[in-house]
Amino acid sequence: MWEITPMELLYSSMIASVMLLGCLVSAVEPHLPAFLTQTFRYGKHSLKARRNALVDRLEIPKSSFRHFYVFALILSGFTFYLVMRTYVGGKSPPDTLLVLLDFFCGKKRTVKGNALTTVLATSCLLLQCLRRFWETHFVQVFSKSSRINVAHYLVGYLHYFGAVVAILAHSEGFVTPVSAHLAWAQLNWRVITSAVVFIFAWRQQWRANDSLARLRKNSSGQVVTEKHLMPAGGFFDLISSPHMSFECLMYVALVPALAGNTDWLLVTAWVIANQAQVAHFTHIWYREAFPNYPKSRKALIPGVF
Repeated sequence: MWEITPMELLYSSMIASVMLLGCLVSAVEPHLPAFLTQTFRYGKHSLKARRNALVDRLEIPKSSFRHFYVFALILSGFTFYLVMRTYVGGKSPPDTLLVLLDFFCGKKRTVKGNALTTVLATSCLLLQCLRRFWETHFVQVFSKSSRINVAHYLVGYLHYFGAVVAILAHSEGFVTPVSAHLAWAQLNWRVITSAVVFIFAWRQQWRANDSLARLRKNSSGQVVTEKHLMPAGGFFDLISSPHMSFECLMYVALVPALAGNTDWLLVTAWVIANQAQVAHFTHIWYREAFPNYPKSRKALIPGVF
């Protein structure tokens, strides 16, 4: 008998919530309670009028985003260590970890990936967390007036925790404590495709985030403004939010390597649903803020959306 696991319930709820709220705000925003709209919107497209006093108290500086990248970097680094300890060191995963995976993803977990796909996925996640840690601490320029709801802040922690759980829950050696190791025979077209596409998306997101940061700095790298300016060049000539587009692509890229892992599909669906909504409202904000904004640009997918 099929049963819903806490992991499936969590991510399904997150996906449904962001899609429902996003559609409601897009369609009937003037008729929605202020607290609902204000909770959903943040950053450059945050609610400016009809603000709710209670929700105001639940908002924190947008720069707080950097906190959960500290958490994500530590978590992904420790996860990579456990994976290498298992596949290279030949040691069984901690029993506590197996109990945790059973709780979140069910005791009927099955292996959907070998040692190499797990190493690839965890190393890619570590690489992404490392770069985002660097960017949020040393590259990005956060506006002092920009705020986010504490709910958005907490979801960041849930997301990275869930991403790690989704990978390990169906990895060889982490379903049952059996011997597992790396082998050249595990290298195939799915692993290569996932690695190549991920690196491409990872690099392009880095370039997009760097371009956004440079808009607020002079040629010497000093911050000269906190205003939101219109980006241009590279993929910004095609879409308003290439950094969000490539965020989605990085998660999609790992789907071939983690084939059959439905928990990873849920994580990927959540990333796409969330980034699509933010990109949509960002695109609308750009068009309203800049009268000369190129009409050919789309929100997230060149020529499509």
